[in-house]
Amino acid sequence: MSKVVSAMDMRQNFGTLLNQVAIKDEEIVIERAGKPLARLVSMNSATSGKLDFRDIGKLPNDIWNDF
Repeated sequence: MSKVVSAMDMRQNFGTLLNQVAIKDEEIVIERAGKPLARLVSMNSATSGKLDFRDIGKLPNDIWNDF
């Protein structure tokens, strides 16, 4: 589950929140006026199953086997 913080809280507590993401592998959703704007995740976290088609070298070898 993601921790939700306001943009102001993010600005005021950036170092602490960055440590939570980097060390504890937490996910933080940043919102403004109650609307989510961005998500801060660790570089080591999974990409939630999404494929990055911008670099074909990053795609799994068996991507087209189901078609």
